[in-house]
Amino acid sequence: MQIFRCSSFAAAAAAAALAVTVLAPKPAEAQSAACVNLLVGAGYAAWMGVEFAGTYHWSSSFPIGQHRCIKLPVKDMVDGNTYRVVVSAVLGSSKVPCTPEPSPYSSSNTSSVVYNAWGTTLNVHCEMPSAETTAVVEGVDITPSEAGLKALEKHKTEGELPPPTE
Repeated sequence: MQIFRCSSFAAAAAAAALAVTVLAPKPAEAQSAACVNLLVGAGYAAWMGVEFAGTYHWSSSFPIGQHRCIKLPVKDMVDGNTYRVVVSAVLGSSKVPCTPEPSPYSSSNTSSVVYNAWGTTLNVHCEMPSAETTAVVEGVDITPSEAGLKALEKHKTEGELPPPTE
């Protein structure tokens, strides 16, 4: 059993979130993969997905402090197609769209779109890092919440969960 010290774990997670915020691409560059970082202050484990043409393409489940990506293009996606990135809390039932929506798919672009997710099971937030959202995320508690730690421990003991049904 691995034991984390909250202060060092939170500090490492905060540094990772800052790196993602600083290095994140702009929406117009978002094409080779869609990714979501689940910030340490979140109170849930999640799946992230790409919704295209009415179909969801899901990642494996992941706990706080981790990220998942879906390689683009997904099945049948071609240049100019629009798509959405969504997050679903493991114990929730919603598919929350990340904002802003990514630009239409372009195979000539090799960058990725990156979003940060936080909140609680019933109040999921997912936004692309920007000057405005960085201020919001900086206000999020970087200490792992009790619910987030429970979700992390459950993920460690039970492993990945199957994605939500459509």
